[in-house]
Amino acid sequence: MTRISARIIDSGPLSPKESEVLRYMCEGLYTTEIAVRLFRSPRTIGKHVENIAAKLNARGSSEIVLIARELGLVEIALNHSAINPALRIILLLIMCSNLMPQHGMRRPKTPRAPVVRLVRLQHRN
Repeated sequence: MTRISARIIDSGPLSPKESEVLRYMCEGLYTTEIAVRLFRSPRTIGKHVENIAAKLNARGSSEIVLIARELGLVEIALNHSAINPALRIILLLIMCSNLMPQHGMRRPKTPRAPVVRLVRLQHRN
């Protein structure tokens, strides 16, 4: 089984709790999963993620992980046991592509359906 593991090397501008949240983010956990592990609410973890993003000048969780890795705050490694070398390369490519920030970081606009209004006409005799 392959698993991503992360280790905080330097906290930098982050608080100890933010560093812990960053470590779990680097391991690929969602906000709710981090909340369960740290016995906090998902909203609290979301606030920690916002604070981390502000301190690292990042726009999203993928960019947070990428910047933290570039700054040397975290070390990310793949733990694997007897895995095929070709599969290992594919997993590394997938992991790296997930770390790249998305273009625009916004959802495309959904087209609105046209509004149809029914009008009742009064019939005069």
